[in-house]
Amino acid sequence: MSYEKIEQPVEVLVAFRGERPEPMVFKWGNRYYQVQKVNLVHAERLGREKVYYFSVSDEANAYRLSFRTESLIWRLEEWCAFT
Repeated sequence: MSYEKIEQPVEVLVAFRGERPEPMVFKWGNRYYQVQKVNLVHAERLGREKVYYFSVSDEANAYRLSFRTESLIWRLEEWCAFT
């Protein structure tokens, strides 16, 4: 298994299931990644800003996305390959 901190901005397509956002697809670099499963969601406060973390996965990898409520920025925080 390989793990890497990324900490880069990404574009995210989100669906709302009830009142909860759920990442569906994100674009990192020139590639699109289809989210197959949301494994965990948690939040923390960083000063005034609330940051939501989404641990998601596809067939081959796991990713940790973050969304910052003040700046409205999505980031890919971490990547983990299952190989």
